[in-house]
Amino acid sequence: MRGLTRLERRETCFHEAGHAVAFALGGVAVRRVAVAPEGAAAWRTPSDNGRTCSDLWGLCVKSELVLPRQLLRWLMSEGALQPDGTGYETILKSPEGRAQVEALTQRQQREIRAQIVGLLAGPAAEQICRGEPVRLGGRPELDDVAKAAALTWLLLGDDELAHAAMLAERSVRRPEVWARVVGLATALEAAGEVGDGIRAFLPGAEPGWPPAPR
Repeated sequence: MRGLTRLERRETCFHEAGHAVAFALGGVAVRRVAVAPEGAAAWRTPSDNGRTCSDLWGLCVKSELVLPRQLLRWLMSEGALQPDGTGYETILKSPEGRAQVEALTQRQQREIRAQIVGLLAGPAAEQICRGEPVRLGGRPELDDVAKAAALTWLLLGDDELAHAAMLAERSVRRPEVWARVVGLATALEAAGEVGDGIRAFLPGAEPGWPPAPR
């Protein structure tokens, strides 16, 4: 198996840094970013829940989405309680599920949206690093996009994924935000992991961000 090249590793650093910086903008706590060593043919690293992650080249460890207890109980009873949103599309089409989601407050909706934008900011930053146009919406082959699309079912809006993709690109392209991405990506490339002291690389949360579609 071909090992991870230096260029691929650098692009992965930008990918994970994009996640981390955008999550921070939305108030999602980020604890660690890590990247596989150059030349690695396989890589394993601990996640924040005691499990070991594999089949990836980089990792951004952040706080998980916290849903209302009543909705969590209902999702668990329906077998749809998955961290990546698997099963939401089917389960939340039921009257009971839709009623649960419609009861979410604006703050809770914004927290969900912050998770979605943070997921999309990773591939956006990687594509910008490559000098490519950013393409996110309608790309289910990208794991982050698939996870983001699944979470949009908790917002019930048809344009939520396109809106989040626009916010992800615009946010990481802002000069002051991109400088944060570059700084964290550079540190990650040199050290292989940034945990202690990661807050110094991240922006503060912006009140009311990310906004809902108009």
